[in-house]
Amino acid sequence: MKQTLLIITFLLSGYLQNFAQNYETFVTEMKKLEQEEKEYSGILFRKNDYSAEYKKGFEPKLKKVREEKVTLARKAIEANPDDKRFVDVLNFYLFNYLSIEELDRMLDRFTADARQHPMWKSMKSYVTYKPLNAVGHKAFDFTVKGHDGKKITLSKVLKKNKVVLVDFWASWCGPCRASIPHLKEVYDTYKKQGFEILSVSLDDKADLWEKAFQSHALPWIDGSNLLGWEDPVAEKYAVRGIPHQVLIGRDGKILGIGFHKQGELEQTIGKYLQQHK
Repeated sequence: MKQTLLIITFLLSGYLQNFAQNYETFVTEMKKLEQEEKEYSGILFRKNDYSAEYKKGFEPKLKKVREEKVTLARKAIEANPDDKRFVDVLNFYLFNYLSIEELDRMLDRFTADARQHPMWKSMKSYVTYKPLNAVGHKAFDFTVKGHDGKKITLSKVLKKNKVVLVDFWASWCGPCRASIPHLKEVYDTYKKQGFEILSVSLDDKADLWEKAFQSHALPWIDGSNLLGWEDPVAEKYAVRGIPHQVLIGRDGKILGIGFHKQGELEQTIGKYLQQHK
Protein backbone atom coordinates (compact mmCIF):
# COMPACT_ATOMS: atom_id res chain seq x y z
CA MET A 1 0.00 0.00 0.00
CA LYS A 2 2.81 2.39 0.94
CA GLN A 3 4.64 1.58 -2.29
CA THR A 4 1.48 2.25 -4.30
CA LEU A 5 1.05 5.64 -2.61
CA LEU A 6 4.68 6.52 -3.35
CA ILE A 7 4.18 5.69 -7.03
CA ILE A 8 1.01 7.75 -7.18
CA THR A 9 2.73 10.67 -5.41
CA PHE A 10 5.68 10.46 -7.81
CA LEU A 11 3.46 10.39 -10.87
CA LEU A 12 1.29 13.23 -9.57
CA SER A 13 4.29 15.43 -8.75
CA GLY A 14 5.64 14.85 -12.25
CA TYR A 15 2.27 15.68 -13.75
CA LEU A 16 1.97 18.90 -11.75
CA GLN A 17 5.51 19.91 -12.64
CA ASN A 18 4.78 19.37 -16.32
CA PHE A 19 1.48 21.21 -15.83
CA ALA A 20 3.33 24.26 -14.51
CA GLN A 21 6.03 24.03 -17.16
CA ASN A 22 3.45 24.09 -19.94
CA TYR A 23 2.12 27.44 -18.78
CA GLU A 24 5.55 28.88 -18.01
CA THR A 25 6.78 27.84 -21.43
CA PHE A 26 3.82 29.54 -23.04
CA VAL A 27 4.42 32.75 -21.09
CA THR A 28 8.11 32.78 -22.04
CA GLU A 29 7.40 32.26 -25.74
CA MET A 30 4.60 34.81 -25.76
CA LYS A 31 6.82 37.44 -24.13
CA LYS A 32 9.35 37.01 -26.94
CA LEU A 33 6.65 37.59 -29.55
CA GLU A 34 5.23 40.56 -27.67
CA GLN A 35 8.67 42.13 -27.53
CA GLU A 36 8.97 41.76 -31.29
CA GLU A 37 5.51 43.22 -31.75
CA LYS A 38 6.40 46.19 -29.55
CA GLU A 39 9.58 46.80 -31.53
CA TYR A 40 7.83 46.71 -34.91
CA SER A 41 4.90 48.82 -33.70
CA GLY A 42 7.34 51.41 -32.36
CA ILE A 43 8.95 51.76 -35.75
CA LEU A 44 5.67 51.89 -37.63
CA PHE A 45 3.41 54.01 -35.48
CA ARG A 46 5.52 56.28 -33.28
CA LYS A 47 7.06 59.55 -34.38
CA ASN A 48 10.61 58.83 -35.44
CA ASP A 49 13.17 59.65 -38.11
CA TYR A 50 12.60 56.51 -40.16
CA SER A 51 11.53 57.03 -43.78
CA ALA A 52 8.11 55.90 -44.99
CA GLU A 53 9.80 53.38 -47.26
CA TYR A 54 11.80 51.92 -44.36
CA LYS A 55 8.68 51.71 -42.17
CA LYS A 56 6.71 49.94 -44.88
CA GLY A 57 9.13 47.02 -44.70
CA PHE A 58 8.00 46.32 -41.15
CA GLU A 59 4.30 45.97 -41.97
CA PRO A 60 4.56 42.29 -43.02
CA LYS A 61 6.79 41.61 -40.00
CA LEU A 62 4.20 43.04 -37.63
CA LYS A 63 1.43 41.07 -39.31
CA LYS A 64 3.47 37.87 -39.08
CA VAL A 65 4.31 38.23 -35.39
CA ARG A 66 0.66 38.89 -34.57
CA GLU A 67 -0.35 35.77 -36.46
CA GLU A 68 2.31 33.83 -34.53
CA LYS A 69 0.83 35.06 -31.24
CA VAL A 70 -2.59 33.75 -32.23
CA THR A 71 -1.12 30.42 -33.35
CA LEU A 72 0.88 30.03 -30.14
CA ALA A 73 -2.16 30.79 -27.96
CA ARG A 74 -4.38 28.43 -29.93
CA LYS A 75 -1.92 25.52 -29.72
CA ALA A 76 -1.28 26.12 -26.02
CA ILE A 77 -5.02 26.03 -25.26
CA GLU A 78 -5.52 22.86 -27.30
CA ALA A 79 -2.66 21.18 -25.42
CA ASN A 80 -3.86 22.21 -21.95
CA PRO A 81 -7.64 21.77 -21.67
CA ASP A 82 -7.41 21.07 -17.91
CA ASP A 83 -5.58 24.26 -16.97
CA LYS A 84 -7.83 27.17 -15.92
CA ARG A 85 -5.07 29.65 -16.70
CA PHE A 86 -5.51 28.98 -20.39
CA VAL A 87 -9.10 30.24 -20.12
CA ASP A 88 -7.53 33.65 -19.49
CA VAL A 89 -5.20 33.06 -22.44
CA LEU A 90 -8.23 32.48 -24.66
CA ASN A 91 -9.90 35.63 -23.41
CA PHE A 92 -6.82 37.85 -23.68
CA TYR A 93 -5.17 36.62 -26.87
CA LEU A 94 -7.90 35.08 -29.02
CA PHE A 95 -11.27 36.56 -28.12
CA ASN A 96 -11.08 39.39 -30.66
CA TYR A 97 -9.61 37.20 -33.41
CA LEU A 98 -12.08 34.32 -33.47
CA SER A 99 -15.55 34.06 -34.92
CA ILE A 100 -18.38 33.16 -32.55
CA GLU A 101 -18.31 29.59 -33.90
CA GLU A 102 -14.55 29.25 -33.43
CA LEU A 103 -14.69 30.74 -29.95
CA ASP A 104 -17.42 28.30 -28.97
CA ARG A 105 -15.38 25.35 -30.25
CA MET A 106 -12.35 26.50 -28.27
CA LEU A 107 -14.44 26.86 -25.11
CA ASP A 108 -15.79 23.36 -25.55
CA ARG A 109 -12.24 21.98 -25.50
CA PHE A 110 -11.86 22.79 -21.81
CA THR A 111 -12.59 20.08 -19.25
CA ALA A 112 -15.09 20.33 -16.38
CA ASP A 113 -12.59 21.78 -13.90
CA ALA A 114 -11.44 24.58 -16.22
CA ARG A 115 -15.06 25.42 -16.99
CA GLN A 116 -15.53 26.56 -13.40
CA HIS A 117 -13.43 29.63 -14.22
CA PRO A 118 -15.71 32.72 -14.15
CA MET A 119 -14.24 33.90 -17.46
CA TRP A 120 -15.14 30.60 -19.14
CA LYS A 121 -18.74 31.10 -18.03
CA SER A 122 -18.67 34.72 -19.19
CA MET A 123 -17.38 33.84 -22.66
CA LYS A 124 -19.80 30.92 -22.98
CA SER A 125 -22.66 33.25 -22.16
CA TYR A 126 -21.37 35.69 -24.76
CA VAL A 127 -21.33 33.11 -27.57
CA THR A 128 -24.87 32.11 -26.56
CA TYR A 129 -26.37 35.59 -26.60
CA LYS A 130 -24.26 37.45 -29.17
CA PRO A 131 -25.99 35.90 -32.23
CA LEU A 132 -29.36 36.88 -30.75
CA ASN A 133 -28.30 40.52 -30.55
CA ALA A 134 -28.33 41.43 -34.20
CA VAL A 135 -30.18 43.99 -36.29
CA GLY A 136 -33.70 42.75 -37.00
CA HIS A 137 -33.80 40.46 -33.97
CA LYS A 138 -36.24 41.02 -31.12
CA ALA A 139 -34.52 42.78 -28.22
CA PHE A 140 -34.66 41.14 -24.81
CA ASP A 141 -37.13 42.78 -22.48
CA PHE A 142 -35.71 43.66 -19.07
CA THR A 143 -36.39 45.48 -15.83
CA VAL A 144 -34.08 47.69 -13.78
CA LYS A 145 -34.69 49.97 -10.81
CA GLY A 146 -34.70 53.75 -11.11
CA HIS A 147 -33.10 56.16 -8.66
CA ASP A 148 -36.41 56.31 -6.81
CA GLY A 149 -36.47 52.52 -6.42
CA LYS A 150 -39.34 52.05 -8.87
CA LYS A 151 -39.14 49.41 -11.60
CA ILE A 152 -38.34 50.46 -15.17
CA THR A 153 -39.22 47.99 -17.91
CA LEU A 154 -38.02 48.33 -21.50
CA SER A 155 -41.31 47.17 -23.07
CA LYS A 156 -43.23 49.86 -21.16
CA VAL A 157 -40.78 52.54 -22.26
CA LEU A 158 -41.17 51.37 -25.87
CA LYS A 159 -44.96 51.70 -25.67
CA LYS A 160 -44.62 55.39 -24.87
CA ASN A 161 -42.02 56.15 -27.54
CA LYS A 162 -41.22 55.37 -31.18
CA VAL A 163 -37.58 54.48 -30.72
CA VAL A 164 -35.41 53.85 -27.64
CA LEU A 165 -31.64 53.84 -27.21
CA VAL A 166 -30.47 51.43 -24.50
CA ASP A 167 -27.16 52.82 -23.29
CA PHE A 168 -24.97 50.71 -20.99
CA TRP A 169 -22.68 52.86 -18.86
CA ALA A 170 -21.16 53.22 -15.37
CA SER A 171 -19.84 55.95 -13.09
CA TRP A 172 -16.30 54.55 -13.35
CA CYS A 173 -16.33 54.45 -17.17
CA GLY A 174 -14.47 57.47 -18.57
CA PRO A 175 -15.51 56.99 -22.22
CA CYS A 176 -19.14 56.58 -21.12
CA ARG A 177 -19.15 59.87 -19.30
CA ALA A 178 -17.26 61.57 -22.12
CA SER A 179 -20.04 60.55 -24.54
CA ILE A 180 -22.83 62.11 -22.45
CA PRO A 181 -22.65 65.64 -23.96
CA HIS A 182 -23.11 64.16 -27.45
CA LEU A 183 -26.00 61.98 -26.26
CA LYS A 184 -27.63 65.08 -24.79
CA GLU A 185 -27.45 66.76 -28.20
CA VAL A 186 -29.04 63.73 -29.84
CA TYR A 187 -31.69 63.58 -27.11
CA ASP A 188 -32.60 67.26 -27.51
CA THR A 189 -32.84 66.87 -31.29
CA TYR A 190 -35.17 63.88 -31.38
CA LYS A 191 -36.97 63.77 -28.01
CA LYS A 192 -40.12 65.58 -29.23
CA GLN A 193 -40.32 63.23 -32.23
CA GLY A 194 -40.64 60.10 -30.09
CA PHE A 195 -37.04 59.28 -29.13
CA GLU A 196 -36.05 58.17 -25.63
CA ILE A 197 -32.89 56.97 -23.93
CA LEU A 198 -32.91 54.24 -21.30
CA SER A 199 -29.47 54.07 -19.76
CA VAL A 200 -28.48 51.01 -17.75
CA SER A 201 -25.70 51.52 -15.25
CA LEU A 202 -23.33 48.65 -14.50
CA ASP A 203 -22.38 50.19 -11.20
CA ASP A 204 -22.50 48.08 -8.05
CA LYS A 205 -22.42 50.94 -5.54
CA ALA A 206 -25.56 53.07 -5.23
CA ASP A 207 -23.79 56.21 -3.98
CA LEU A 208 -21.33 56.33 -6.91
CA TRP A 209 -24.12 55.71 -9.41
CA GLU A 210 -26.29 58.45 -7.89
CA LYS A 211 -23.40 60.92 -7.74
CA ALA A 212 -22.55 60.40 -11.43
CA PHE A 213 -26.21 60.70 -12.41
CA GLN A 214 -26.57 63.99 -10.54
CA SER A 215 -23.26 65.43 -11.77
CA HIS A 216 -24.31 65.00 -15.39
CA ALA A 217 -27.96 65.95 -14.77
CA LEU A 218 -29.11 63.18 -17.09
CA PRO A 219 -32.46 64.18 -18.63
CA TRP A 220 -33.44 60.67 -19.72
CA ILE A 221 -34.47 57.46 -17.98
CA ASP A 222 -31.69 55.84 -15.99
CA GLY A 223 -31.76 52.55 -14.09
CA SER A 224 -29.56 49.90 -12.56
CA ASN A 225 -29.67 46.61 -10.71
CA LEU A 226 -26.38 47.53 -8.98
CA LEU A 227 -24.89 44.16 -9.90
CA GLY A 228 -21.93 45.39 -11.91
CA TRP A 229 -20.80 42.95 -14.58
CA GLU A 230 -22.99 40.27 -13.00
CA ASP A 231 -26.11 42.05 -14.24
CA PRO A 232 -28.25 39.61 -16.29
CA VAL A 233 -29.29 42.50 -18.54
CA ALA A 234 -25.68 43.01 -19.63
CA GLU A 235 -25.34 39.25 -20.06
CA LYS A 236 -28.38 38.96 -22.34
CA TYR A 237 -27.23 41.91 -24.44
CA ALA A 238 -23.76 40.33 -24.79
CA VAL A 239 -22.06 43.40 -23.32
CA ARG A 240 -18.29 42.93 -23.11
CA GLY A 241 -17.33 46.58 -22.81
CA ILE A 242 -18.94 49.95 -22.22
CA PRO A 243 -20.23 52.27 -23.48
CA HIS A 244 -22.46 49.87 -25.39
CA GLN A 245 -25.55 51.11 -27.19
CA VAL A 246 -28.51 49.32 -28.75
CA LEU A 247 -31.20 51.18 -30.70
CA ILE A 248 -34.64 49.57 -30.58
CA GLY A 249 -37.82 50.37 -32.53
CA ARG A 250 -41.32 50.43 -31.06
CA ASP A 251 -41.92 46.87 -32.32
CA GLY A 252 -39.06 45.73 -30.08
CA LYS A 253 -36.68 44.92 -32.92
CA ILE A 254 -33.05 45.99 -32.91
CA LEU A 255 -32.25 48.79 -35.36
CA GLY A 256 -28.54 49.15 -34.68
CA ILE A 257 -25.72 48.39 -32.26
CA GLY A 258 -22.52 50.20 -31.33
CA PHE A 259 -22.68 53.41 -33.38
CA HIS A 260 -18.95 54.09 -33.38
CA LYS A 261 -18.95 56.12 -36.60
CA GLN A 262 -19.61 59.84 -36.39
CA GLY A 263 -23.23 60.70 -37.20
CA GLU A 264 -24.29 57.03 -37.45
CA LEU A 265 -26.64 57.17 -34.47
CA GLU A 266 -28.37 60.36 -35.64
CA GLN A 267 -28.75 58.99 -39.15
CA THR A 268 -30.36 55.76 -37.93
CA ILE A 269 -32.74 57.55 -35.57
CA GLY A 270 -33.70 60.14 -38.17
CA LYS A 271 -34.38 57.54 -40.84
CA TYR A 272 -36.55 55.44 -38.53
CA LEU A 273 -38.58 58.44 -37.30
CA GLN A 274 -39.08 59.61 -40.89
CA GLN A 275 -40.55 56.21 -41.74
CA HIS A 276 -42.75 56.11 -38.62
CA LYS A 277 -44.37 59.52 -38.41
